[in-house]
Amino acid sequence: MRRNELWHPGTVCSLMMLLPLVIDGMIQLCTAYESKNIRRLWTGVLFGYGLTNLLFLSAAWVYRLGYTAGLNMRNI
Repeated sequence: MRRNELWHPGTVCSLMMLLPLVIDGMIQLCTAYESKNIRRLWTGVLFGYGLTNLLFLSAAWVYRLGYTAGLNMRNI
């Protein structure tokens, strides 16, 4: 039986998911353009997923850093 694995985007891909909302917001700030609800929905979904993934990636990085530091302290 084959194990199913989920793919999660890395840091760069997650940061790129934040860009559409930032770009759309800057365009609205600097011009008279106002985006429609469907664009706001999709940019918000991308931004939310990217930001949440960055949060989980940073939590995993801090956990690994602390675990390694703890092992190094134990070996002293």
